[in-house]
Amino acid sequence: MSADKGQPTNPEHPAKKSLPNGHYFKIMGYLLTAAWVGYILAISGGDTTHPMFDYIFVVPLAFWIGGMIIGKIVRARSGADRP
Repeated sequence: MSADKGQPTNPEHPAKKSLPNGHYFKIMGYLLTAAWVGYILAISGGDTTHPMFDYIFVVPLAFWIGGMIIGKIVRARSGADRP
């Protein structure tokens, strides 16, 4: 009786797991959103009356909506299913 029943039988070729392309774009979107919010907070100093603070959520929201529309168009043209 072996304790390592869940281990692959061939250690030279472990099972490769990769994410679908859509997941990479979502991760990139999350990182860019966090970077934008951090940038706005840095240049405004957290002051909500600063003119750039008005764009802290509007710009990422616009890019997320635009990305979803572009993704839907690309998916429809390629005939691929949603990941």
